[in-house]
Amino acid sequence: MGDEEGRDRSRIPAARAAALNALVLRSIVDHAIVTLDADGTVVSWNHGAEKILGWSEEEMVGQPVGTFFTPEDVKRDRPAREMRRALEDGRADDERWHRRKDGSRFWASGLMMPLLTATNAEGEAVQGDGVGGFVKIFRDRTTAHRFDGDGMAITDQAVRAMARTDTVGVFDNDLLGDVVLADDTCAALHRVPIEVARLGAPAERFFDGVHPEDADMVRNAVERARREGASLDVTYRIASDSPRPRWAHAQGGVRRDTDGRPARLSGIVMDVTALREESRMRDARLEFAERVRDMSDLEEIAGLASRVIAETLYATRAGHGELERDGDVIDIRTDHACKGHRSVVGRLRFSDFGSFASVLRDGEMVAITDARADDRVPDPGPLESIGARALVNLPLMERGRLKAVLFVNDDRPRDWTSEEIAFLRAMSDRTYAAIDRARSEIERATLSDEMAHRMKNMLTITQVIVTQTLRRAGVADAVRDRIGARLGALGAAQDVLVRRDHDDADIHDVAQAALAPHMIAGRLTVDGPPLTLEPQRVLGLTLGLHELATNAAKHGALSQDGGRVDLRWSHDGGAFRLQWTERGGPTVEPPASSGFGTQILTRVVGGYFDGDSTVDYDPAGITFRIEGTLA
Repeated sequence: MGDEEGRDRSRIPAARAAALNALVLRSIVDHAIVTLDADGTVVSWNHGAEKILGWSEEEMVGQPVGTFFTPEDVKRDRPAREMRRALEDGRADDERWHRRKDGSRFWASGLMMPLLTATNAEGEAVQGDGVGGFVKIFRDRTTAHRFDGDGMAITDQAVRAMARTDTVGVFDNDLLGDVVLADDTCAALHRVPIEVARLGAPAERFFDGVHPEDADMVRNAVERARREGASLDVTYRIASDSPRPRWAHAQGGVRRDTDGRPARLSGIVMDVTALREESRMRDARLEFAERVRDMSDLEEIAGLASRVIAETLYATRAGHGELERDGDVIDIRTDHACKGHRSVVGRLRFSDFGSFASVLRDGEMVAITDARADDRVPDPGPLESIGARALVNLPLMERGRLKAVLFVNDDRPRDWTSEEIAFLRAMSDRTYAAIDRARSEIERATLSDEMAHRMKNMLTITQVIVTQTLRRAGVADAVRDRIGARLGALGAAQDVLVRRDHDDADIHDVAQAALAPHMIAGRLTVDGPPLTLEPQRVLGLTLGLHELATNAAKHGALSQDGGRVDLRWSHDGGAFRLQWTERGGPTVEPPASSGFGTQILTRVVGGYFDGDSTVDYDPAGITFRIEGTLA
């Protein structure tokens, strides 16, 4: 009796699992779920498939998968190609037109995955002796496809999740008895023993497998389905010992009993970690690009990159170091260590950690999944002592020489995914591009500063030479003073540029510097909108204002009490206008001849603004105008 009872019990899990799968297939009506054998023959056909395609399960079991593909796709051998791609890549996206029983067509969105014949100790599917068949899951997305017009409107979260997942499980929750039946995949995702899940386990056992911070959210979603008969659609984190979260997406529908009460919640659960991590890495790249744009400090840029990398990848540490001339010592000036781990800022030797430095010197990336199992690390102790059981080093080469390394460490063994490597390469490119930009700006600023100061010194020396030469030649003092003043005006313009980091300057600063000696209280008005002038325009305007102010002080409005000068400018789109107006001074008469000062005002200054400049000798006072542009 005991043996027979034991045999009966041993048959329960398989029977219950089969019943569960059949129940789920019947319950999910929004998705077509079709299982195929290894040759592509239909083995099962759920109610969703019958609803979407029109054939019943009795009609389709035993039929080839090409039955519901379009004739054109069958001719192109699309069904077989889709199965081959599913075998090679683990999944095959399914985004194309399909055929219904009545001959009409609809746009299907989903995927095909192989049904593997082996699982590991945790119940996760692995490649075994072969493939038991395929599962094809898809939805009718014709409306969205036609609305978008380009065949790319696949916006439903569940469908997008299916298209990127490696694991799909099924569950059936008895809402009245609070018991959940689940297949091996669903059980493994929620850390429920497979044999327990097959027999039926309290729902709380599955909630225990949800991350503590998300457990209440999932409970509330299930409770809402129980209370209102609503569908389930929730994304949450799975409880894990790893700092890297694992994400799941569950979707299901409610079936009511004969009394109309919500009785069973059946559906599918998918591992969507890859999809979430891809989104996380994309957001991190955008954050870095946005914030680094305004940075000019090299260590600040490297520090931001280190933080973004370490936090995005849930790594122990990330950082940046520059190689010294010997190619062995790396000077780490900034890094970001996550909570509980120490910084390694300082000077380290590659040779203390293994032989992988030679790979970096050749410009190749180094990725180590486990220092204890890598031939390039004869002694993993030094790496483990700094929390680098696993690592990735990305080299920066300059003229064939290893110049710097961007690195990320993890204190546990870690298989670096292709998406993570792509993220690190993108971050490396962006980081070093930003560092090169900042370094170029620093070098340019230093060079410009040196040139500006040399120019000012040159003007001072020129002023001394010209003054001494003219004095010995017996030139009148007035002439010497006029030339010296003009050279002094150029020096003042250089002062403005130096104060503004020898780059562009604001027009207000230029006017104040050129007119400072003549700013008699209340007699000289300066007004106009803020405008930035390029260095050459700063020099041209300074020379012009110096000539005007000097003449006004000697012969014009500023030469007697009651005289006034009004300086105004405007900027309308690209047009630039400036006007200097003198009033209240002596009666003005046009000069008998055009001197050097007049030539500066009429022939030189306007050209700096890609326009013209004129002097109007009105008897009431001189008026000077510039009509030009500011590109």
